[in-house]
Amino acid sequence: MLGRRIVALVFSLSLLFSVHQSFATRNFKKVDLVEQVCKTTMDPSLCMSTLRSNPRSSSSDVKGLAHIMLEVTLSKGSDNFAQVKKLVRNATDPIVKQCLDDCVLHYDLLIDDVNKAIHDLESNSFREANGHAGGAADDAETCENCFIELKHPSPLTDRNNLSVHLGRVSRDIIYLLQKKGDITYQLVKS
Repeated sequence: MLGRRIVALVFSLSLLFSVHQSFATRNFKKVDLVEQVCKTTMDPSLCMSTLRSNPRSSSSDVKGLAHIMLEVTLSKGSDNFAQVKKLVRNATDPIVKQCLDDCVLHYDLLIDDVNKAIHDLESNSFREANGHAGGAADDAETCENCFIELKHPSPLTDRNNLSVHLGRVSRDIIYLLQKKGDITYQLVKS
């Protein structure tokens, strides 16, 4: 008899605890800012994978997430710039050489645009930061367009496309900061 009461008590306490946990989880669900911010961008998958690969993103606000994305855009753009300069040195096809020379110019501009975007972001000049991030995306796209216009395969398509998308995702995140009101509150509320 005593054994049944103990079993019944343990069962009741377990049930009560699980109901309480379920209630607490439902009512106090933590908002995933990275997911909420990335949903607003033109490439949510790239946004989430890029930000989640950086440990700082879990404790960042929207401005911090924009900064991380710009840093990645700058890093990839700098890698591409080095690759383009290497390809120019070895180019023998005049069409490829012409486009690669154009790409050197545009990746130099991309690096400048991203550095300006970072500076503007840090200065809370969000409109200017947005413009520079968008300009960085356009710079990479212009590099790729040279090959398209001259109907020649680009040795940089994947790199250019990644830089375009990173620049645009950066721009999309910065745009959230331009909006009126507290974006973090708006995201939590929705």
